[in-house]
Amino acid sequence: MALDLHRYRGILAIPAFRLFWSSFTLSALGDSVTRFALTWYVWETTHSAQALGLLAFLYTAPVLAGGLIAGWLLDRFGSSRVMAVDNLVRGAAVAAIPVLHLLGALQTWHIYAVVTVYGFLMMVSLAGGPALIPDLVAKEHLATANAMETLVYTVSGVLGPPVAGLLIGRLGAPTLVAFDALSYFLFAAALLRISGMSRTNHADTGRGSNNLLDGFRLLRGNAVLFSTTVMFMFANLGLGMAFVWLPIYSDETLGGGSTLFGVLLGLMAAGELVSSLAAGALSYGVTLGTLIALCQFLSGLSLALVALVQQTWAAAVGLTLLGLFSAPLTIWAQTLRMDIIPAELRGRAFALLRMLMQSANPLGGLLAGPLLPLIGIQAAIALSAGFVGLPGLVGSRVRQLRTHRVESG
Repeated sequence: MALDLHRYRGILAIPAFRLFWSSFTLSALGDSVTRFALTWYVWETTHSAQALGLLAFLYTAPVLAGGLIAGWLLDRFGSSRVMAVDNLVRGAAVAAIPVLHLLGALQTWHIYAVVTVYGFLMMVSLAGGPALIPDLVAKEHLATANAMETLVYTVSGVLGPPVAGLLIGRLGAPTLVAFDALSYFLFAAALLRISGMSRTNHADTGRGSNNLLDGFRLLRGNAVLFSTTVMFMFANLGLGMAFVWLPIYSDETLGGGSTLFGVLLGLMAAGELVSSLAAGALSYGVTLGTLIALCQFLSGLSLALVALVQQTWAAAVGLTLLGLFSAPLTIWAQTLRMDIIPAELRGRAFALLRMLMQSANPLGGLLAGPLLPLIGIQAAIALSAGFVGLPGLVGSRVRQLRTHRVESG
């Protein structure tokens, strides 16, 4: 295992990728602030686990309706152009929250409506990013590029929740959302510029088959794609539950309020940041599939610590370790997928895979809302740990996943 940090310098020297990554980072930071702010706003105004569960559901459930059409659009019209339009629409929707608040008209159902729009269009960026990256960098840079994409989410997670947690008391949650709206518009401008800078004409892939079933056939016939998708679906089910129990646990069990909630999310993201940086600069002596199975199991054990020891230090350590072990999963799996998925299927295949995986998040939130008052906070955390970690043991038994190796171009 060798560490080569010069890989990051090399990939940031590519103008198109540098513009994509920097603007994507700003947009993701805005999303992180918004999600934290709206979660706390709904909890503060309702003090209802069911309301948080519904928010979690609406944040991601609409992806089931928008996911497949997003993949078709990406393959047909090109990732950068479609993502630009998506950012303009979502920016306008998010901007409605601070405007309504300023007018004194903001209600909870407005929050639900905006996050529904966000969830419906979310797959455009989730699938558009990995569909666009191979057009911006050469094959030998894909692992580092995937690490950089994951770093977008981890950096935003490190900075967003703690800063939002501190600023909510001064500015109010709805006001913070204005930053997110601005970041969407800036990202859209960057994407329109990138559309003329890519290494290939991505829209040309639309000349081939645009059958929506092609992605299903690929998923069904490839054990690596199928196993990692199912494993991550179960993990996201557990993490979707955490979206409900973590703010309540921070506030009522540990007594730390919004500040502790933000700090815990920041610590988890800090763990993600460290491991993402390492994952993009390391050469490995074992297959990526083996690492995926091991780290998913260790992610579950990290949550088990939070369930077993109900103390602030245990929550801090457990969530930091969760971030440390879970962040490379996406990087490694995405590198495997880029090696397997043909260029003409990138939009539809990545949209399908990420749609299936993201669909488990709202199910977890919807499950946790009514279940938490019945079984208690400790049991809910333990259930999350099981959903996250146990699929790693099952995945370690899939031979194709253990043995598949990615050859550099």
